[in-house]
Amino acid sequence: MGRDLFLRPEGAEVCDLAKKLGWEKPVFELSAEELARTSLAQPAIFLVEWVSFLVAKKLRIPAVVAGHSLGEFAALAAAEVLSWPEAFSLVLLRGKLMEEAAEKFPGGMLALLGLPQAEAERIAQESGCFVANFNAPSQVVVAGKREDLKKAEELAQKAGGKAVPLPVAGAFHSPFMAEAAQRLASALEELTFRPPKITFISSSTGEVESQPTRIKEILKAQMTAPVRWVTAVQRMAELGVEEAWEVGPGQVLTRLGRRITDRISFRALSEVLGHV
Repeated sequence: MGRDLFLRPEGAEVCDLAKKLGWEKPVFELSAEELARTSLAQPAIFLVEWVSFLVAKKLRIPAVVAGHSLGEFAALAAAEVLSWPEAFSLVLLRGKLMEEAAEKFPGGMLALLGLPQAEAERIAQESGCFVANFNAPSQVVVAGKREDLKKAEELAQKAGGKAVPLPVAGAFHSPFMAEAAQRLASALEELTFRPPKITFISSSTGEVESQPTRIKEILKAQMTAPVRWVTAVQRMAELGVEEAWEVGPGQVLTRLGRRITDRISFRALSEVLGHV
């Protein structure tokens, strides 16, 4: 993951500093088994996102930044609310805490496809699950215990939808992460948040956030709050954003964005670099 990026000068510099912060292994040398661990996957993804941003910034300076869940930490670093080493240190802790929470409270996540948002919310409530991500108009992710996810899957099928289990280790963005969120909040209190130098849209609120104290409070609750990605992308469109680049591994957000609005041209960084 990210091999080509880390062979660039930007990648080498980031790797050197990441080692000093406690990250030992190059991201692209991690095995599939290692990446299945939340404590390793989250820092690895952050590093790919950050190097991707540094590469993208040389091509075009962004006017707006936003991040989906974990990606919000890279977005905050891009907006200079936090330095990237500060954000990375938080991600190292976040991954460790979420992995521990997933072991203590076993669960998972399920994508409900082809159903209206209101119907997906009803299914979550009736099954005992929690809405975790509003990813697209007809894609809502729920989190919960395995037995409750099974109920949600059955209800989705009865409603004419489809349910796809996600390859994650726990019931993220749900009350099951409350203890982890409290412990991360203590680390957040030790940092000074600065006003964003780039317009920052929170994926927790779906709104432009500019007050450092409010951004810190939003981040404290992020682990237990749903990701409002649909609202965040719609807000980008309202601000007049015409083109959005996905800086990170894969093209998931590019595909989701195209399903949310046709007012923005979405491109993955790999696509952008292929045309440079």
